[in-house]
Amino acid sequence: ITEEEFFSSVCQKPMPLSKAIYTTLTGISPLIAEELCHRSNLESDQSANSFQEIEQIHLFHTLKRMMEDLETHAFTPNIVYDGKVPLEYAAFLLTQYQDMHTETYDTMSEVLERYYAEKNTITRIRQKSSDLRRIVQTALDRSRKKYDLQKKQLKDTEKRDKFRIYGELLNTYGYEAVPGSRELSAVNYYTGETVKIPLDPTLTAQENAKKYFDRYGKLKRTYEALEHLIKETKEEIQHLESISNALDIATEESDLSQIKEELTEYGYIKRHYTGGKKVKITSKPFHYISSDGFHMYVGKNNLQNEELTFHFANGGDWWFHAKKAPGSHVIVKTNGEELPDRTFEEAARLAAHYSKNSGAEKVEVDYVEKKQVKKPNGSKPGFVVYYTNYSMMIDSDISGIQEVQ
Repeated sequence: ITEEEFFSSVCQKPMPLSKAIYTTLTGISPLIAEELCHRSNLESDQSANSFQEIEQIHLFHTLKRMMEDLETHAFTPNIVYDGKVPLEYAAFLLTQYQDMHTETYDTMSEVLERYYAEKNTITRIRQKSSDLRRIVQTALDRSRKKYDLQKKQLKDTEKRDKFRIYGELLNTYGYEAVPGSRELSAVNYYTGETVKIPLDPTLTAQENAKKYFDRYGKLKRTYEALEHLIKETKEEIQHLESISNALDIATEESDLSQIKEELTEYGYIKRHYTGGKKVKITSKPFHYISSDGFHMYVGKNNLQNEELTFHFANGGDWWFHAKKAPGSHVIVKTNGEELPDRTFEEAARLAAHYSKNSGAEKVEVDYVEKKQVKKPNGSKPGFVVYYTNYSMMIDSDISGIQEVQ
């Protein structure tokens, strides 16, 4: 195509520039059209006929350079990854995804085999996890509704102290009440303010006081019971959210088996009789090596988090976790050595990436020596407490961190 033909066809269309490119030029995909716009520093969704002549010339020359690479076979077969998920592939490097991790290959055949094999694996895992996701989501919805109702009921108990004070004031000033009156004004000796106490005119002051104390006692018992129930429900929500996160990062069928075992153990799935045979689970944590040579392990689910933190890690190893978010426990084995700053940052990135906050511009990550991490009695797997810790804000990009297969 000549420059004049390019201007008269592509650049005169009243449609988004990228669409004008791939609908006009044979063999140009929407992806490559977007890439041409990006390399030319032009907005792909802006109308093609709205650009100035200098911008049109720049776009044409960008296209010509790409054609020259094609004619000289200057290809760089590659796959772009969003975390571990293959996002796009191309024969040319895609500058529009320069912030993401890119793997290059020798041939396009390798690219296609790898891309579709990984896509198929992810699709298969998502299909197989759909039943588990539905179970978790149903339980989460039910628990969140229960939590909201319990919080509302707790708010309704806030007037309990008012009833107690009414009863106390009636015991103190009840002699002033006129028989048959509907209220009594008295000074609240806690605040010094005058309050008006509603009265049942058919009852004496002492009987009204008893009625208020009874209401106070009932609300107090309700408050104490709800506090315990709300704590339980909140822990159940946190547990289910952590399982939901584990489903998001599962990469193998064995990972799903371990998650299913946890859901069964806690009664979300009915256990089927297996003739006494226990299901063998082969799922293992993610394993990375820092740039400084330290081994880093990432739990894929609560059972692995429990195993890593309380059975695999030593007291002097370092423990990382996204702050106040469902996510993986990350253990860095120190072998008695002091960790370099770069390893701290890479471990924090892993904790950020394998959490519900993955993808955020910055994620707050807590880290502490493993010996500071404790497990409360009777708590669910993966649930821990720690009181002395450090924190850092970090991104969740783990593209440069070496994974051990």
